[in-house]
Amino acid sequence: MNFDLLINKFINDYMSIASYANKEEIEFFIMQMKDLIIKNKDKTPQEIINLLLEENIREIDDIRQKYGIPGFTIGMQVGNIKIKLYGGNINNLGNEMNENALFDIASMTKFYTQVICYHLMQEGLISLNDKIVDIDSRFTNLGDLTVSDILTFGTTFKTDGLIKNASTIEKAREILFNVCVVEKNKYNYNDIGMMIIKEIMEHVSGYTYEELVSKYIIKAYNLKNTHLIVPKCKLKLVTGTPNFLVGHINDASANALGGFSGHAGIFSSSDDLLKFIMKSHEVVPNIRDAYTPGKLNDAMGTMGNVYVSHPTGLVKSFVDTLEPLDTIAIQGSTRVNANASHDSAHDILFNPGSMGMDEAKERVAKINEQRSREGKALIDPIKTFTHIRDGVKVNSNLIDTRTLIPISEMEKMIKRNAITVLKLRFFNEIIKAYASEYDREINYTNNVK
Repeated sequence: MNFDLLINKFINDYMSIASYANKEEIEFFIMQMKDLIIKNKDKTPQEIINLLLEENIREIDDIRQKYGIPGFTIGMQVGNIKIKLYGGNINNLGNEMNENALFDIASMTKFYTQVICYHLMQEGLISLNDKIVDIDSRFTNLGDLTVSDILTFGTTFKTDGLIKNASTIEKAREILFNVCVVEKNKYNYNDIGMMIIKEIMEHVSGYTYEELVSKYIIKAYNLKNTHLIVPKCKLKLVTGTPNFLVGHINDASANALGGFSGHAGIFSSSDDLLKFIMKSHEVVPNIRDAYTPGKLNDAMGTMGNVYVSHPTGLVKSFVDTLEPLDTIAIQGSTRVNANASHDSAHDILFNPGSMGMDEAKERVAKINEQRSREGKALIDPIKTFTHIRDGVKVNSNLIDTRTLIPISEMEKMIKRNAITVLKLRFFNEIIKAYASEYDREINYTNNVK
């Protein structure tokens, strides 16, 4: 098998769509894949993929053991190759991870909200220049704030009280409708903006947010395991939240507002997440055109919660330089991530929020011991909130896993996924050139024990 011409063509073609990539680095990883294929030329594509993923599995296991993460699901899609790795436990009760586990994807919900908003724009129900107060007079303190100001995360807000502390939905919504603008035209990542957009979309469409998600997300993209309200028959699949037994998310503000809002609330499986983020490219216009409020962050796309490729890669963005230039990335505080270009995607779904309150407290105690020795402020990422729903008090727990697992560990897995996806791209070309009998969809699923 002569690889030289194919390798040169692949590298040159790939550099044209991944212009931030270093050619020497690309060559290094492609030669690794070449060696793996040659050494295992008698094996099937599935068997070669199994060998390729060994490094991914080692890194996943290292991170899980180090930080007490119960379980995980990692998905990848390149051309006709679809891969899913899953393992560990779905929660702290010892139940094994399910390949269709429903992860609390936290702030990734913001991206779903924005995609719905773009659908409504296409239908002429809303526009970027519309003033919020002109659309919905309940927001009395927003002045000339526009839809664009919110979608780009170019606004800093202030509320009279914390929504998460509101005991009833009515009180939570009262706080939201009285929100004020502190500063505009300067990047500020926050939850309030998407809460406002959720209310605006309901107002202009006449649909509830749940109905909007159903129409423009679940049905439009043919998703099977995406929910705002998890059916009782699927509660055993819920993970990523300390409230998994009752299907509530790991977000106090969303729970105060009834269980979900425009900023958080969606549960999704790995398969659904990859399908959605890849297809969303068809809806969102010019996502690569970076909008930079105050020119403080040039690694954000037209949506201020979406990361885009940048020359410095993971130093600036959650998109590695190995990935195509049109790649976008979305993140959630529950330690979940998804990256997608026009023809490839991968996600990392950890579930530290399901480690259980006792283990979380033990880990916080150890972290605080170290912080105390270093003279640093102690952290307090574990809280319980009481909200009243239909006259009944409902307790929900919060474990802010961002303080328990450094973001560098997510970056490490993003890098590993980017390397593996690059190798799979090359492997896909090899299959088409030398093993045409496999030129069809390859579904590889591995329950990692």
